[in-house]
Amino acid sequence: MNAVDIKQPYRASLGTADQLTINRLVPQRGRVMIGAWCLLDHFGPDAPQLRVAGHPHTGLQTVTWLFDGEVRHRDSLGTDTLVHPGEVNVMTAGWGVTHTEYATPGPLHGVQLWAALPADVRFRDPGFEQFASEPVRMGDHEVAVFVGEFGDADSPVQVHSPLCAAEIRFTTDDPLVVDVPESWEFGVLADSGTVQVDDTLVPAGSLGYSAPGRRRLRLRAHANAGEIVRAVVIGGEPFGEDIVGWWNFVGRSHEEIKAWRANWQAGIGAERGGDNPGNFTMTPRTDDEPELVAPALPPVRLRPRR
Repeated sequence: MNAVDIKQPYRASLGTADQLTINRLVPQRGRVMIGAWCLLDHFGPDAPQLRVAGHPHTGLQTVTWLFDGEVRHRDSLGTDTLVHPGEVNVMTAGWGVTHTEYATPGPLHGVQLWAALPADVRFRDPGFEQFASEPVRMGDHEVAVFVGEFGDADSPVQVHSPLCAAEIRFTTDDPLVVDVPESWEFGVLADSGTVQVDDTLVPAGSLGYSAPGRRRLRLRAHANAGEIVRAVVIGGEPFGEDIVGWWNFVGRSHEEIKAWRANWQAGIGAERGGDNPGNFTMTPRTDDEPELVAPALPPVRLRPRR
């Protein structure tokens, strides 16, 4: 049986005016992707008020899944909607999209994931989907699948490589055993308590990583009577392409990232330059809050994630 590698979160800035930070689990040293998942952020259970003004994305899909609270999503496609617990928002950036994210007052708790788009679809038109996932019983536990297939449930949202993501709510200490593709790798985020992956304990807030090679995923949590221990499982077939990820962009070269940054900065009037200042259509502002300014590029070439 494959060993399970424990990854601790680190604090990452969202680049907002109030310097909001969250717990980031992917990417980090030694684990830059899980399948096509190239980012996993975990926030809450009492996250600071989320106010993320207009910003761009390219070459990826954003997936937002909440346990508590609600977030208003607006984008350059004309979408203006609230995402609630049990609903998944999937925004496909393709060649370029912009959006804003503003939480309503109150506790906020959940995850956001990004999936890199494969080369053959990374310049597709942007799109948006929202789907309410109904939990299913698997043994003593509830499982809500919001991307792909996991166990006895699936989600209809469109992704472009073999992927899954599911919330598991453990209600007893009985194990949950799920058949999985042997060629896939998996990450298990322990949210509200310690979760056991095979014989390895994953502390709350940490991620347990399992490499390809297993046919079953065996999960267990020590839930007392009337208590729920929550985990999020993500998985996928290892991504067969190198990517260059920086700020909100996923590309294939330093030059692509540099051009997208220049076009964004020119589009919001922050800097001169760029070969296409109209590259990004702006999302309507909320509370007239100006768009986020891109950070400076590092003084060295961006290296691919392999």
